[in-house]
Amino acid sequence: MVLYKGPRLLDLAKTPEHLQFNKYVLTGYRPVSTAQECLRSLFYMHNELGNIYTHGALPIIHITLLCYPAVRTIALLAYILLSAYGIYSATTARTNVLRLRAFAWQALFRFSLFLFRVYGSGVGSPDSLRLFVIMDSLAVLGGVVNIIQIPERFSPGLFDNWGNSHQIMHVMVICAIIYLHWGTLEDLAWIKSYQCPTE
Repeated sequence: MVLYKGPRLLDLAKTPEHLQFNKYVLTGYRPVSTAQECLRSLFYMHNELGNIYTHGALPIIHITLLCYPAVRTIALLAYILLSAYGIYSATTARTNVLRLRAFAWQALFRFSLFLFRVYGSGVGSPDSLRLFVIMDSLAVLGGVVNIIQIPERFSPGLFDNWGNSHQIMHVMVICAIIYLHWGTLEDLAWIKSYQCPTE
């Protein structure tokens, strides 16, 4: 994807320290850029292009899912707010471990909802719980892949532009959000037909 001839890209050693997130991604770093140069970077190849486009996919998915009237639930809104907090915290963290820790509140929120469902304090479709387990499994697996930096750890430089752990994590998070959507739809359909017990 080369629609614009970008600046000369840097290798890891010449990249500012605060931009060196992955020691196995060796080339293709953008130089420090102005806002206009950052916008232009959407149209030439560099090692963050896949990350930029997968970051852009997440808000589009969130907005699309919120447009469905049946999905405007308080739980989904809380999840999105916690996701936004996690993304903000992760972008300001200096290490992979701190980035992962930034999502702790979101994980605690999801785990507490899971416990409510399992132990009977919360209710929902029996079929949706497996969708939420798949969602969390994908999110955790994506975080682990990003922290241990696979596959680029095994072939430094080979995955500089495409297929590195950060991009894999983004795709897994997108898949997790789709499972969240399916689980929420399953719960909402169940709620429509649920009859409260009379005592």
